Amino acid sequence: MATARQTTMTIRLDATTRDAAEQVFEALGMDLNTGINILLKQVVHDQALPFTPTMEDSLDRATEQSIQDLKFGRYQEFDNLGDLFEDLHNEN
Repeated sequence: MATARQTTMTIRLDATTRDAAEQVFEALGMDLNTGINILLKQVVHDQALPFTPTMEDSLDRATEQSIQDLKFGRYQEFDNLGDLFEDLHNEN
């Protein structure tokens, strides 16, 4: 069986993203290098990204949902902040 030639790649990313990705990969039993290799091999295999990129912002989606809730009367009014927090606490 032929051995694939190895190469070194340098990428730039912020430390927060790197640390968070390392934690995810470690929870899956691998290091960051292995996780990135798996990602790239999946891209090559599928000839596509292993996720669907979107321009939609989740905050925009939540805002639109809130507008619809208000429009159709799906909201609850509270007399004070304490009542709101009590209601939020009781939902769990």
